[in-house]
Amino acid sequence: MTGAREVASFVVRVASWARNFAFDKGWKKISEPPLLTISLGNISFGGTGKTPLAIWLLSWLLGRGWRPCFISRGYRGEWEKRGGLVCDGRQLLATWKQAGDEPYMVAWKLRQIPVIVGRNRHRSTLLAAELGCNVAVLDDAFQHRQLARHLDLVLIRPQDRAERESWKSLSRADIILVQKSTNLIPKPALKVLQGQKTPPPLFAYDLIPSGLYLPSAQATLPPQELKGKKIVAFCGLASPQNFLRTLEELGASIQASFLFPDHHPYPPTSLKKILVQVQRLKPDWLVTTEKDAAKILDQGWPLGDVPLAILQVEFSAEGAFEESLEKWLEVMESKKEPEKRRPITRVGLEAIKPENNPSS
Repeated sequence: MTGAREVASFVVRVASWARNFAFDKGWKKISEPPLLTISLGNISFGGTGKTPLAIWLLSWLLGRGWRPCFISRGYRGEWEKRGGLVCDGRQLLATWKQAGDEPYMVAWKLRQIPVIVGRNRHRSTLLAAELGCNVAVLDDAFQHRQLARHLDLVLIRPQDRAERESWKSLSRADIILVQKSTNLIPKPALKVLQGQKTPPPLFAYDLIPSGLYLPSAQATLPPQELKGKKIVAFCGLASPQNFLRTLEELGASIQASFLFPDHHPYPPTSLKKILVQVQRLKPDWLVTTEKDAAKILDQGWPLGDVPLAILQVEFSAEGAFEESLEKWLEVMESKKEPEKRRPITRVGLEAIKPENNPSS
């Protein structure tokens, strides 16, 4: 970690410890939501794939007859403090600057799903219930203990460090999703799980390139179309190297890349830097992520005739994960008052190998 990231991690972990201590002692009140809640979270600072998981889960719930909504803090959005309705299940009602980039991306892709932002997530669940929703997917809520949840999903990659709170906090998780490409888990995390009498089930997941969307042609191509193409790539992600690695694995020839900080707003100065390189290199495509494209296209595509290609990525997990969710939903439907309950299906820790990671 960089020095600044280490300092930020220390501050966040101390605050998380104090907050968790207060909740564990009953000094802080936990609000009960009026609908079923599923929390998505992680222990590290991000880049694990929570947004693709959210999109997959919302679509999955919708396809099974549930009326889901997406609730997020709306980090760095203008509505973060006061809250607001980004999408009512029919149309977008906010810009990405108001909503925050990740909630806006979800609303941009899933117009049929209500999307609500704001720090007061209990108030968001009340609005969701008024809209007729019966289950809420809570974005980045593992550390947000003010709101009770019925299922806690936590994503872990081998390179993750306990930056937001101790690995011991995994004892609160109901399901842990481990990155499929490596099937590795940090040693401190494995030690915590092995020490539990009844550890949560672990399932393998991955983020799979699923398409290449060309806004100018309103067409989606197979991601393999990148093979042999000269491209200029740009993104503003927590883990930008994953994006570049994916492009390379697909066979793209990266002529230049621009890696901006996570949640980058793309002011004119940033766009000008990209445009200068594109005009000089004349690539086949300018390639970015859906999260970044949503913000730029919201400005009316200020890069003129530059050919844009948007890499689409989907969450994918082993079938046992879906089976476990199905059984859990059946249990919840059978209860008048939903309670927190771990899914029935469990996966042994012997399938997971420790990563030589000095994280703590």
